[in-house]
Amino acid sequence: MSNIDDLLQSIAKTPKGPKTLAVFDFDGTIISGYSPLFTLKEQFSRGDIDKKTLWNIILQLAAHRSGLIDDHSLMELGAGLLKGEPEAHFESLCDDIYRKHLFRRIYPEMRKLIAAHQQRGHHVVIASSSPRQILTASAKELGVDTILSSTYIAEEGVFNGEVAMPVCWGYGKRLAVERLAEQTGASLKKAFFYSDSDDDLPLLESVGNPVPVNPNHGLQNAAAEAGWATFTFSSRRSGWSEVLRSLGLYSSLFSSYVAAKTVARLAKDETEGRRFMVASFTNTICAITGIKIELKGAQYLHDYKPRVVIFNHQSQADGLIVMKLLGEHFAAIGKDAFGKRNPLSNAYSYVGIIPIDRSDGKSAIESMKPLIDAIKKEGRSVAIAPEGTRSTSVLPGPFKKGAFHLALDAGVEILPVVFHNSADVQAKGDLLFHPATVRVEILPPVSTANWQRADLDTHIQDVRQRFIDTINKGQSNLLETTAL
Repeated sequence: MSNIDDLLQSIAKTPKGPKTLAVFDFDGTIISGYSPLFTLKEQFSRGDIDKKTLWNIILQLAAHRSGLIDDHSLMELGAGLLKGEPEAHFESLCDDIYRKHLFRRIYPEMRKLIAAHQQRGHHVVIASSSPRQILTASAKELGVDTILSSTYIAEEGVFNGEVAMPVCWGYGKRLAVERLAEQTGASLKKAFFYSDSDDDLPLLESVGNPVPVNPNHGLQNAAAEAGWATFTFSSRRSGWSEVLRSLGLYSSLFSSYVAAKTVARLAKDETEGRRFMVASFTNTICAITGIKIELKGAQYLHDYKPRVVIFNHQSQADGLIVMKLLGEHFAAIGKDAFGKRNPLSNAYSYVGIIPIDRSDGKSAIESMKPLIDAIKKEGRSVAIAPEGTRSTSVLPGPFKKGAFHLALDAGVEILPVVFHNSADVQAKGDLLFHPATVRVEILPPVSTANWQRADLDTHIQDVRQRFIDTINKGQSNLLETTAL
């Protein structure tokens, strides 16, 4: 097994330009898992297929793996499930599959490899046996414009139950890439191809740079015989170590709270207790979960003064990292459910989290008053994710107005904190924490002194654009970091 850093360095030395193809398989390569299974799960959940059909398909998948049926027959089975269904319905299904299953399963290592090829101006391609609709959202997220895929045939916007020949599988995938190379004037001898399966040996053996990643048994043997370097990624693993890391979050929260109350009692100072709890809790969590932080813009935390701190929300780790950055000055909004889970509710409250019931607009407005007091009377900074929920993209979704109204009401600056890749730790839909180095960038504070509420939408859009520009720039520039 080889080191991905060596591969990234070798990519950085390749000639620039689109004449170099960088082709990526999807299932098991870009994502952890198998998108057809997620498709079946959603089709069954929606009632599009019954239990008998589901089991029949699972048996057919097993038969294919055993070589009892060919690629085309398996794809015909999938196409047959959609016969008579509007394309728009299937596209909606695929959007749900991306949000629920695919985004959180994208390997962080693959993001780096794709970005490395894009930085060289290479022609990046996703080539998969899955239909285009299941690949589109992931391709957009990764900035990939070219998709080679199998095609379910539709007539006047309705699937007819047939699949176009050849399917993009095995020799069919090689043929599709050969055609693309001919159309673009690229040479396969200079091309890269990333795959996890020996099904892709026809193409792997045709390119100059075959890259087996997470190889199955057949590909592992073929790679050893051919002398190809192999790469195995564990960043999306869901083993016992990840389960224990995640459980450690709640146990360390309570133990830190108990210890902090003791410190406060001995020091006769609740601020000392809170300072101890925040430091103890965040340091323990980072150690347990394997989170490391690379920080740019640390100077904006110096010469502290209370602010509204806003951050883009990729992961459950975001709030923990902001807490670590702000220390005893931390305060935040939490879901109302947090305040109802004794004994954890006391720990949440002590560390500075104020529960808000988002289902009741009036209650939420009333609950904002303690946040203003935390800023004006206690000198703390209130951390808020203006998206309101975790995004299924590294780019932020639309910003809500609450954080900006709070800054105006309290008469303080807004401090933007940008998370470049905290989804590597725990993306939306993932219950587990994964070890990762999170790149965090603090932007210059934004003054609200001259803001008018009538122009708030424009100000919010300007601030959100700063996040987008910073994340996009971070894709191509290495951060000058300060390790915490």
